Amino acid sequence: MSSSQARHVRHMRKRHVGSWPVRILVGLGGLVVLAGLAAAALVLFGRPQVHFSVSSTALADMRVGGIGTHIGSVSVTAGGKAVAVSVAGGQITPSTSLPGGVPVTLDATASAPSWLSWLVGPASRTSVTVHTPRAWPDTTVTLATGHASASQSATSPPRDASVHFSAPVSVVAYRSDVPGASAHVIHVQPPSATVGVPVPPGTQGGTLEVAGAPRSWETIPQTDHVVTWFAQMNDHVPAVVADPAPGASLTSSTSTISLVFSQTVRAALGTSRPTISPKVHGTWSEPGSHELVFTPSGFGFGPGTTVTVDFHHPVAVVGSLDASTTSASTTSASTTSASPVASTATPSAASTYSFSVRPASLVRLDQILAELHYLPLRFTPAPGTPTPTTMAGEEATMYAPLPGSFSWRYANVPPTLAAQWAPGQPTVMLKGALMAFEGVQGTYNGYTLDAETVDQIAGRSTWDQLLHAALAHQLNPNPYSYVYVTKTLPETLTLWQDGQVILTSPANTGIAQDPTQDGTFPIYLRFVQDYMSGTNPNGTTYHDLVHWINYFNGGDAVHGFVRAAYGFPQSLGCVELPVPVAAQAFPHLALGDLVTVAN
Repeated sequence: MSSSQARHVRHMRKRHVGSWPVRILVGLGGLVVLAGLAAAALVLFGRPQVHFSVSSTALADMRVGGIGTHIGSVSVTAGGKAVAVSVAGGQITPSTSLPGGVPVTLDATASAPSWLSWLVGPASRTSVTVHTPRAWPDTTVTLATGHASASQSATSPPRDASVHFSAPVSVVAYRSDVPGASAHVIHVQPPSATVGVPVPPGTQGGTLEVAGAPRSWETIPQTDHVVTWFAQMNDHVPAVVADPAPGASLTSSTSTISLVFSQTVRAALGTSRPTISPKVHGTWSEPGSHELVFTPSGFGFGPGTTVTVDFHHPVAVVGSLDASTTSASTTSASTTSASPVASTATPSAASTYSFSVRPASLVRLDQILAELHYLPLRFTPAPGTPTPTTMAGEEATMYAPLPGSFSWRYANVPPTLAAQWAPGQPTVMLKGALMAFEGVQGTYNGYTLDAETVDQIAGRSTWDQLLHAALAHQLNPNPYSYVYVTKTLPETLTLWQDGQVILTSPANTGIAQDPTQDGTFPIYLRFVQDYMSGTNPNGTTYHDLVHWINYFNGGDAVHGFVRAAYGFPQSLGCVELPVPVAAQAFPHLALGDLVTVAN
C-alpha cells in the first residue's frame, strides 16, 4: 500500500467514525419539527369556530369548525329582547313569530375538548346580525286565469290572479275590494315567488290587498300593497279599475282620482287625458305605464258635487281601487276556505263615469255661520280644541266638525224663532243664514236660492267662500232681524232685532179667498218699490204700485200699501203695513231674515 493510499484510508475511517453524532442530532431535529407542525395543525384546525349562513327555511344555518368542537350556548335577540329559538340539524328557528325585515343578533359559543383546550385556548364566541327576510308583491297589472264572462255568477268557481313577489313566500294574506270581504291566508309549500290568489267570481276586475312572508315563522306584515287585477277579456276595449269607483260617495273634496288600465295608458287613451267636470284645477301624473292619477288643487271638487270623468274613448270600468283598509296582519294564521262576497255587475264600455262628493257637515255649517253672526247663536269650542289657522285646517273641518256647544247669543230669543233651529239639521234658519251670507258676498240670486235646499245652496262655491270668511273672521255686517206676524185680531207685525223688539205695527194679511200661508220663510228678494199684478177674487185684474217690498214666500211679501185701516185680513196673501212703517222697517231687514206667519 502506498503512502497515499494509506492516508486516504485513514481519512475515510475518520469520516465514518464522526457521522454518528450528526445523524442523531438530525433525527432529533426532525422530531422537533414534526411536533411543531403537529401543534400548529392542532391550533389551526382544532380551534373551536361557529359559522352562520343564510337558510332557506330557518333564521340561519349554523356549522362548527375544529376538532371535537361542541356548542356551549346559542342566543338570539331582536330589538334588545331575547327570542326563543330551537336548534336542530344546524338550523336556528324562532319558536315565536318575528316580523320581516327586522335586525336579529345571533350569538353562539363553542369549546374544544378538554384534552385540546390547553393548546387551542378557552371557548370562542361568534356574533352576527342578520335581517329576517321580506317579500313584497308586484303591484302592476295581473290577469286572472280564465275568462270572465257576463254569464258568471257569484256561485261560479273562483279564479286565481297570479301575484308575483320579490322573493319566494311561505304564507300569503289577501283581501279583495268587495264590500264586507274577509281576509284570507294561503300557506305555500314549497315556497314560491308566484302565488295564485283567488279573486271574487262574477267580477271582471278589481284590487287585492296582499301581504306575504318568506318564512312560515314570520308574522304577516302590515301592508298597503294593492294589486290590481283584470279578467282576461276577449274584446279590445280597455278596462280600468278606478278609485273613486262609479257611483262612489266621497267624504273629501280633495281626493285623488286613480285609474289603472288593463293596457298601457298610451294604448288605452293615446296622448289625451280624461276631462274632469265640473272643471277642477289639478294635474295628471303617470306613476306607471298603466296608471293615471289626477290630483286636484286648491279647494278640489267641493262638497255636494257630482264629478264626471270623460275618457274620450270607450272604456270598461270594472272595479274599484278602494281595497279594505284593515290590515291583512290581523288575520288568523290558519287557512280559511270562506269565499268573499262578490258583485255580479257586468260593466259596459262607455266614455264616462261619475262619482259624487258628499255634502259637508251641517254641524260645521252651523258652527261657522254662528261664529260669523249669521245665526242668533254662539258656538263655543270644547276646552283645548284648536281652531283652524290655515285653509287646509278649515277644509278638514268640513267633514269633522269641532267639538263644542251652542248657546243663544241673546237672552230673549222669541220662542217661535228658537223653534226654527236644531243642530246639524237643514232648518229654515240655516237656509236663511246661508242666503244672508251669499247676499253679503255678492253671489246671491234670490230667484234660484228660494227654491233650493240647504244642501243645494251649500255647494262648492259657497263652502269655499265660507271657509275663507271663517279663516279671516269676516263677521256679518248686518244685524240679526226676525219678523213675527200674527193673524189673531188685531193682526200685528213685530220686528225683533239683536235681542230686542224695535217695531210693532198693525198689519193686514190675506183674505179668506187668498189667505197668507202660515209658516216660517226667509226673505229672498227685496225692492224699494215695484208693481204687483194679478187677478182679484171677483175676476178683475190689478196692477198696484207697492213700496218697501220684502218677498218671503213665493208672491207673498211684507210691504207698504195704502189702506184706510190696518189690523185685519185685506190683502191677497201679502203682509201689508202702512207705508211709513214699511219704510221704517225696510232698513232693518236683509236677505235671509226669517218671517213667521202664525194663526
